[in-house]
Amino acid sequence: MIIYGYRSTHLKTGALPNVKCPNCGSQTQMTTSVYGRHVHIFWIPLFPAGKIGVFECQHCHKGFKKKALGQDAKLAYKNFKTTVKTPIWKYSGLMIIALLVALGFYSSSKDKERVQQLVKEPAMFDVYTFRTEQNYYSTFKVSQVFEDSIYVNYNNFETNKLTGVKDIDKKENYQDSLYYVLTVNDIKALEASGDLMDVCR
Repeated sequence: MIIYGYRSTHLKTGALPNVKCPNCGSQTQMTTSVYGRHVHIFWIPLFPAGKIGVFECQHCHKGFKKKALGQDAKLAYKNFKTTVKTPIWKYSGLMIIALLVALGFYSSSKDKERVQQLVKEPAMFDVYTFRTEQNYYSTFKVSQVFEDSIYVNYNNFETNKLTGVKDIDKKENYQDSLYYVLTVNDIKALEASGDLMDVCR
């Protein structure tokens, strides 16, 4: 269950000089409190959603909405609101998302470097995960390594999800008596096409 919505927090309260109260007529007792709204998910602030003002006369203690006030009050409130800064914590959700995205890119980059290094130096029992021509996923296991080629055993099964590879990567799914030869150029072509998903050693 996703809990989301809007919340408001008090940011600043100040006086609005020379603003007449619509109720008692006092000219010097009007104050405003500015509240900052933000969108939240699981109570974590995601991003700001504007500011709202609440007005009160300190003489008669009556509260007002902005539309009930005159143009002088609206102008004074506009000037006051420019002094109210949005706290950085109201961007917490966006900062967390940005951090996760950055970590994802970094992890992906490091994983790509790791795969490239393993491809350059293949070893027996390496397991290559690749995408098939039908956009399924399968694996092959290195059985022998030569200077310019490798012998591999292909997995007998495929899966329609990359996460499902771990379920088919079992010893009994490889035909140990049936070998295929892949040259260094074959592996490089598979990597260059983006169809080489991972190498597990």
